Amino acid sequence: MRHFALISLTALSLQAMSLNETISYALEHNNALQQANISVERSKTLRDSKQGQRFGRVDVLASYDHYNNPRTLEPLTPISIAGSPDGAYTIPTTKDLFNVGIAYNVTLFDGFAQQSSYEMSDLQYENSSIRSKLGREELIYNVRNLYVSILALQEQLSAQDLYTTSQVRLLERILQEKELGSKSKLDVLKAKSSAQSSRSQVASLEANISTLKATLSALMGDKEFDKTSPLNIVIDKSNKNALGESEISSLDRYKAANLNIQASQKKIDQVSAANYPKIDFGAYYGQNFGPNDTTNTVPLTSSAPSAGQTLISEGDWNSAVNWQVGVHLKWNVLDFGSTSAMSEEAKLALLQAKLEGNSVKIEMRKNILTAQNNIKLAIAQYNNYFAQYELLDETQKIETVRYENDAITLTDLLNTSAKKELTHAQMINAKYNYQKASYYLDYLLEKGETK
Repeated sequence: MRHFALISLTALSLQAMSLNETISYALEHNNALQQANISVERSKTLRDSKQGQRFGRVDVLASYDHYNNPRTLEPLTPISIAGSPDGAYTIPTTKDLFNVGIAYNVTLFDGFAQQSSYEMSDLQYENSSIRSKLGREELIYNVRNLYVSILALQEQLSAQDLYTTSQVRLLERILQEKELGSKSKLDVLKAKSSAQSSRSQVASLEANISTLKATLSALMGDKEFDKTSPLNIVIDKSNKNALGESEISSLDRYKAANLNIQASQKKIDQVSAANYPKIDFGAYYGQNFGPNDTTNTVPLTSSAPSAGQTLISEGDWNSAVNWQVGVHLKWNVLDFGSTSAMSEEAKLALLQAKLEGNSVKIEMRKNILTAQNNIKLAIAQYNNYFAQYELLDETQKIETVRYENDAITLTDLLNTSAKKELTHAQMINAKYNYQKASYYLDYLLEKGETK
C-alpha cells in the first residue's frame, strides 16, 4: 500500500501541465502580481482617505492641567460677575482643571487643494489598476515565452538524441569494419568525435531546459514545473499580414502615460491653491470641571441676601459648559518665492510627462512593427530551413550509400549529417520563434489574457 501511494504521488507530481494551465496557475500564485494587486488596494484606500478628508473631522478631546494660580471653569466678563447678587462668591475656581469635549473642523475653501489632491489619488488608483492589468499581460507573455522555449529545446533534444543514436551506430559499424580491415583508425576517431560532440550538445540542451524550467517555476510562485504538454503550432505560410494594428490611444500603456500627464496637471492646480485664502469652519462643545480651590463664604457685612453663608466649599467639584463656533481665514501673502518655485517645478514635471507620453507612443509603434516583422522573418526562415532540410535529408541518404561503396570519405558524410542536424535545429527554432513573435505581438496589443 505504501508503494502504491508513493507511485501515485510521484505520478501526480510529474503530471504534465498545459500552457493554459500553467498561465492560470502563474496568474494566481505569482509573487510580483500579488504585490501589484496589493498596490491597487493601497491606492484605493488612499483615494478613500482623500475623499473622507473633504468632509472634515470630528475629534473627542480630553485634558488635565494643573496651574500655580486658580482658574475659573469658564471665561467670565466683569458684567457677569457684578450682575450676580452674591458677586464672585458663586464663581468656582480650581488649580486642577479637567476638560472633556467634542470638536468638528472642516475646510470650506482652500483654493481647491483638497479637490486636486483627491483627483490625484483617483488618478493614482486608476494608474495602479492599469499597471496591474499590464503586469498580468507581461506575466502571460513571459510564461508563454518560457513554455514555448522549453518545447523548442525539448524538440531539439529529441532530434539530437536520434542523431546521437545514429552516430553511435555509425561508430559501431565502423569499428566492426575496421576489424575487417576495410576502415581506418582515422575513420574511427572521426566517428568517435562526431558521437561525442552530439552527446555534448545533448547535455547542453538538457541544462538549458532545466534552467528555463527553474525560471518558469519562479514565475509560478516557486511551484516545481516538470513536464510540458504538446502545443499545436500552425504556421501561415501565405502570411497575408492578417494581424492589423490597434489604435495606440486605446491601449492601456498609452492610457497610463496620459494618466501621468493628468496627474502632473493636477499637481499644478494643487500648488496654485497656495495663492488663495484658506477658510475653515470649527465648532466645539465641552465641559470643564474640577475641585474648588477655596471655601467661598459671603461676609456678614455684605448686603447680599446670602451674607454669612458658605456658597462653595473647598474641594467641592463644579462644572461649566463651554461651546463655540467660528470661521477662520488664513491667507499667505509672502513666502519668499517658495510657492512660485514649486509651481515652476510642477510645470516642468508636466512638460516631462508629456514628452514621456510621446516617447511611449513612438516606442509602442516601433515595437508593434518590429513584432510584425519578426513574424514575417520567422515564416521566411522556416520556409527556407524546411526546404534545406528536405534537400539535406535526401543528400544524406545518397551519401550514406556512396560512403558504403567507398565513393566518398567519412568526413563528407559526417559534414552532410551535421549540416542536416543544424538545419533541423534551425527549422525547429524558426517554428517556435514564429509562435513567440505572435505571443509578443499579442502582449504589445494587450490581447494575451483574451486568447
